[in-house]
Amino acid sequence: MGIEDASMRNGRALSDQWADSVVVRPRTTEQHITVNKRLVLGFAISILTLIIVTAIAITLSVSFERCAAESSGDLAANGSSNSKWKQSQNANISHRDSEDGQQPWRHLRLPATLRPRHYDLRLSVYMENFTFSGEVHIEFECVHSTKLIVLHTDRLEVDKVLVYSDSKKAGVMRIPRRFHYQPKQVYVIALHREMKPLRTYKINITFHAHIEHELLGFFRSSYPIYKATFRVSLKHESSYQSLSNMPVEASTSDEDGWVTNHFSRTPRMSTYYLAWAVCNFTYREAVTESGVVVSRI
Repeated sequence: MGIEDASMRNGRALSDQWADSVVVRPRTTEQHITVNKRLVLGFAISILTLIIVTAIAITLSVSFERCAAESSGDLAANGSSNSKWKQSQNANISHRDSEDGQQPWRHLRLPATLRPRHYDLRLSVYMENFTFSGEVHIEFECVHSTKLIVLHTDRLEVDKVLVYSDSKKAGVMRIPRRFHYQPKQVYVIALHREMKPLRTYKINITFHAHIEHELLGFFRSSYPIYKATFRVSLKHESSYQSLSNMPVEASTSDEDGWVTNHFSRTPRMSTYYLAWAVCNFTYREAVTESGVVVSRI
């Protein structure tokens, strides 16, 4: 018993020592402060990360809305621009149409508002400097009301223009403006009041110009050295007429309904005098005092 008691006491003593060695000791104040700092730092980092993510999300959302608004604005602007462009084009077309209607000198053909009846032309030619001057009296009828007189002319210097009315109020009509329009080679006379349909008017124009070197208007040329005779034959359908410098010498018909006219030999002449025509017009013939037959379409 004594031995057991001693051993038991020794064992309990050992176990007590081991228990003392493994007992969890309480943390010190410094350890508590360190742990708290780590927790606070982690929480702060979490909050900061959440704030950053939220800010990025808000920024992206605002940017997306702005882009969408700009895109819709661009589409609206493009639509508005297209609409304005179309309106501008329509306005330009409308303006061009009205401009062409109010400015007939822009057309290639003369307007149908006036119809000429008679021309009286007088020219004075100055061979020493190859110039000429002239005066033309034109009688015309007004077909549609207009203030404009448009005439074909090129490289003429117009000196004076007078327009007369043959109506009950006969007299000279005032001309506030007259000008050349070179792109269409016309001369425009603008009157202060309209000419009335079915009435007759007269215009008097004086002018001067140079005799041209080229084949334009009143031109000069040298005398050709080489001349020859010509004999012409024209084959065509029998429903047409043919003419040339000389009368028909012989005519032959083919079974297919075509005819060949053989014209007499011409006298010696320059090549540019040679001419012929095939047409369905009627023509007239006349004989000169010297016995020359002249045909006229």
